[in-house]
Amino acid sequence: MNGIKQIAYFGLSTLSLKVLGFALLPISTRILSQTEFGELTFLVSISAVMSLLLCLGLPELLFKQQINNPQKKRALFRDAFILCGFFSSIFVCVCVYFVEPFSALLPVSLTLIDIKLLAVNLALSSLLSILFCYFRYYEMAKQFCILAILQGIVQTVCTLVLLYLGYGVTGVMVSGVVSSACVLFIALSVVFQQISIGFKYIPWNISYKNSLFLLSIIISSLFVYANNGAENWFIVASVGKEKLAQYYVAVQFALMASFTFEPIRMWWFSRRFNELAQDRTRYVFLCELSLDIGILLCASMTIVAPHLLAVVLPDSYQLNIWLLPSLIVIVVLRHHSDLLNIGCYTKFNGFFVTVVNVISALTALILLFFLVSELAVLGAVIALMAAQLLKAILFFVISQKLEYLSFSVKNLVPSWGCFLVIYMMSAFDFPQYVICQLITFICFLMILCHKYNQIISNVIHHILKGRVHD
Repeated sequence: MNGIKQIAYFGLSTLSLKVLGFALLPISTRILSQTEFGELTFLVSISAVMSLLLCLGLPELLFKQQINNPQKKRALFRDAFILCGFFSSIFVCVCVYFVEPFSALLPVSLTLIDIKLLAVNLALSSLLSILFCYFRYYEMAKQFCILAILQGIVQTVCTLVLLYLGYGVTGVMVSGVVSSACVLFIALSVVFQQISIGFKYIPWNISYKNSLFLLSIIISSLFVYANNGAENWFIVASVGKEKLAQYYVAVQFALMASFTFEPIRMWWFSRRFNELAQDRTRYVFLCELSLDIGILLCASMTIVAPHLLAVVLPDSYQLNIWLLPSLIVIVVLRHHSDLLNIGCYTKFNGFFVTVVNVISALTALILLFFLVSELAVLGAVIALMAAQLLKAILFFVISQKLEYLSFSVKNLVPSWGCFLVIYMMSAFDFPQYVICQLITFICFLMILCHKYNQIISNVIHHILKGRVHD
């Protein structure tokens, strides 16, 4: 049951951060003008792509690298932190000294101080991501949870104060730097003794072969961005900051489905290589279970999120009824490509991860180029959905060729059937669709309860047994 406790802590941290983030949405959308909120959205989009570069693929290496000697494993975290710190320092210096030429390349105008603050925040967050990987790997979910919530609270409070003082987008950037710096200092003080291993005792751990793996992850991560963020550049260039602000808000509500799944993802990604090595049958079972849970969560958010968006946000942020459910479909497809790809990571130093991401990214970029100018936001959604579907199929097919696992596609058919019924009712606004959605969702729950009755019984038995002992 230790795994469930770990997931619970990850769940608490994720839920807390999302609650804080969504609590800020109705406030920031009312304090900031729609143009200012569009600028903030574009800064977030830049942050997404640059964070992929600055992390250097090190989290994937830290989880993948199997080392029997515990001291050598900790030394690998030491080396990852040093390497990340070195490149992050260079990045900040380059951004500060060349901020004007960089700003001129962007499709919209941004304040130079905001770009500099974003660079500092990215550097601090990249270092913090290595320390958070340490907590995840060594199952220190409680410490992870406390620090993640602390970062969220500090950033939220600072943002609110600075927004009400009239600092606008710059205030949001400052709050990110302050919260990241505080939590980085605390996290480093917690793990410093564990990773401060002398190089005379254990030399540099990141080999040439590891570098090839990191390079493949960095390249593939950049192409991942084409499927998850590049559309912001096309939207802002074609229809302006205001439409980007509207689209971004809808994306945030769609990502609620992704963040509800994040605790399971965080727990699973840190141990999936070990599970594959120990018991392949159990690995398949946990993958299918994770996918079913992901689809169930997305189905529930398809029912709830559109009504929540209508209640929370100003009328100027309300878009077409089909948009939010369609974005949740993209989240479901992303879950499949994230979970059904293990062979691509274990073979050939992750080469096929890069191949798949390149193909899907080029597909997305080509479709975005042609469709966004003609169909605006609808074109972006069509492009992303097509690219994400292609990516999920390629990952599954190639992974099975490289590392065959006994997945059964028919096991997921009931889940997909229920989800598509719920989606169609939301997207096309059928009469009395909420009642029909709830009936379908109850049927979905009954199917999963029957499918996983053994594991549900075991969990209930363990909980009741614990209460009896208490």
